[in-house]
Amino acid sequence: MPVNKVSSRFIFLFILLISLSRMALAQNENYGSWTSIGVEKKLNRLEIAAETELRTIYYFRLVERWSLGVNADYSLSKHLKIGAGYQFMNKLDQKYLNYQIRNRINLSATGKLKLNDFTFTLRERIQATQKDESNRIENDGTIDTYKANPEWSWRNRFQIAYNIPHFKITPALSVESFYQLNNPDGNSVENLRYLLSFDYKINKKNHVEVYGVVNSQLVESEDATGKYILGVSYKYSF
Repeated sequence: MPVNKVSSRFIFLFILLISLSRMALAQNENYGSWTSIGVEKKLNRLEIAAETELRTIYYFRLVERWSLGVNADYSLSKHLKIGAGYQFMNKLDQKYLNYQIRNRINLSATGKLKLNDFTFTLRERIQATQKDESNRIENDGTIDTYKANPEWSWRNRFQIAYNIPHFKITPALSVESFYQLNNPDGNSVENLRYLLSFDYKINKKNHVEVYGVVNSQLVESEDATGKYILGVSYKYSF
């Protein structure tokens, strides 16, 4: 398929997502955006990646989080890999309207299976997030501590991707659950995240992904982000 036709379809999908998000924004302000830039390097079975991301709420009007992360994955086989990562975050506390530093580590295992043009991926991840509470000051001068700090969570993501023959855009659909592991009030699934993405492979080293996210918050949380998200990410491989 000619490159100009692929590019035209990608631009159409991007404009469509932008238009839909703006139409919805006029009716509901519970919207946000995620933008990220990343690099990755493959060394035989080892893959090392770094990424910086900016998240906003109320569409583009308020920065909700900025982060910088590194991750390493090791392929045990063509169907299974394990990984570990670290993420530094500067996150908005929506209750006190100030920004706080957070540190997050994670361990993951990812299984992948290809059937014809479909790819099924299941990722299991355990993460721990250490939160800075020093700026959460009550009127009487005491610190408003979090219920759990560090906060432990189990993330379970299932994804289906469809590799369209002779086409550079790969659509994918995923659902991810966030399960609390150390909530003193009782552990439960606090959020379900649904994601529809379109990955555009420009060439072997560059690709862009446009995606939409719906967060279904099941448990009230001070850390809840926007319910409807429009995202764009760029990744360079070398």
